Amino acid sequence: MTDNSGWGFEAPGTPDALTEITLPMPAPKAGELLVRVLASAFNPIDTKIRAGLAPIAADNHIVGCDVCGEVVAVGEGVTDFQTGDRIYGCAGGVKGSSGTLCHYLTVDAALMAKAPASLKAEQTAALPLISITAYEALERLQLTADDSLLIMGGSGGVGQMALQLAKLKGAVITATAGDDTRREKLIAMGACALPHDAPEANHYTKVLDTYGGASFQAALVAAVSGAQVATINARNTYDLTQAHAKSLTIHAVFMLLPLLTGKGRSEHGRFLSWLATEVDAGRVAAPEIEMCPASAVAEVHRRYEAGELKTKVVFTL
Repeated sequence: MTDNSGWGFEAPGTPDALTEITLPMPAPKAGELLVRVLASAFNPIDTKIRAGLAPIAADNHIVGCDVCGEVVAVGEGVTDFQTGDRIYGCAGGVKGSSGTLCHYLTVDAALMAKAPASLKAEQTAALPLISITAYEALERLQLTADDSLLIMGGSGGVGQMALQLAKLKGAVITATAGDDTRREKLIAMGACALPHDAPEANHYTKVLDTYGGASFQAALVAAVSGAQVATINARNTYDLTQAHAKSLTIHAVFMLLPLLTGKGRSEHGRFLSWLATEVDAGRVAAPEIEMCPASAVAEVHRRYEAGELKTKVVFTL
């Protein structure tokens, strides 16, 4: 059968630790799919796993969580997919799985959905992690059309997806970005756009922080009394005085948890199936991407850690 290889690390370290690794050809177990990878997206969590800061590396130390690929073989009990289907999902990159930056891998069918017909594989691969994160955050916030939502970091991947999903719910949306060009993009997407330090204090009923650190502290200040605040980066030490004084509800969103625990995986697949329909209908747009060959993974990690990435990166294989 065709050879298999991927890009990963033998031991945690700097981007220089990333190298091409020869892999065995996997076979799907019951409930799994064997997938030929067409594209694998980069996410910031990849750098934390590679550096050992998040000790949840994939069993084979291959990096990458998101994938768009073609079904090559179907495991016992799988009825929703067949050979030849183009599918997508946040399928690996953590303990109990393979990373997705490889030529072939097996995935849990529950995590996957058929890819949007209107997108290329590279665009599709950019969607799963950021979209599921945005969806879970808005669900935790119980966002409704009556809410005033503030998105700290609206021009990032998660921020853009949250903005679009929030628009579908009819909420009034304010989002922050770091420069005029990014703020103009947010306005074009239907939000009121502000610099990161400009949101009004005690003003928003729901707040989503996509950065952590100072951004999360600012989110607590911006929220009204009794509001709900969600963050996708709670790994820090925070002053919760504002949260106590205003009786805020805080949600820490970690969308990779179902991959680590095995619980709640089918919700990912159901959401991605719905998202594909929304994308094909033109109601949700995929983010702008930069395409790189898989062999450029170390350089992409270096660029991210130097603050040089401006768009979502997707690797082609």
